[in-house]
Amino acid sequence: MKFKILLLLLIVTSGIYAQNDSIVKERYEVINALYKNGKPTLDKHFLQYLGIGKLISNPEMIDNLLGHCIDMEKRETYSFSEIVSSKEISKMRDQISWFQYYRNIDSTMVSDNINITEDLENTIPAITLPLIYNDKAVVYVTNKKNEETLFVLVKKDNEWVVRCTKNVYLRFDD
Repeated sequence: MKFKILLLLLIVTSGIYAQNDSIVKERYEVINALYKNGKPTLDKHFLQYLGIGKLISNPEMIDNLLGHCIDMEKRETYSFSEIVSSKEISKMRDQISWFQYYRNIDSTMVSDNINITEDLENTIPAITLPLIYNDKAVVYVTNKKNEETLFVLVKKDNEWVVRCTKNVYLRFDD
């Protein structure tokens, strides 16, 4: 009897771990898609920006930020709320508590063009753990000096595509 219970527990938890591995793989696909045309250096620590929940819950404010939400194939612009629904935002907000479990970027899961290093001087760009629901992903990036950007990626034809780029903070120097 104990063996059957143990076997049942093993079967149930293995599905959870498989699902978790799938989600982790998807998150790194988002990061790789975000930087597929560049050779960035990122801080090895995921940015623990807990305010992202409040930020994405205010689509009207996001729409007023500098930047764009566009579909290049259709050549149409959209608002943030037309791309990410309130239900998707709610599901993404539920993932913010996962930030505490994913502290470091796994350098084996990012493409070779992304350099991961420890930022001892607080000058290297940092990225949040991508928040994903269905075919949408939200990522917050800061270069820790003068720019903070919110990205929305959409999965189309099994590939993540940047659909929205909004500058949350942008400093212009004279």
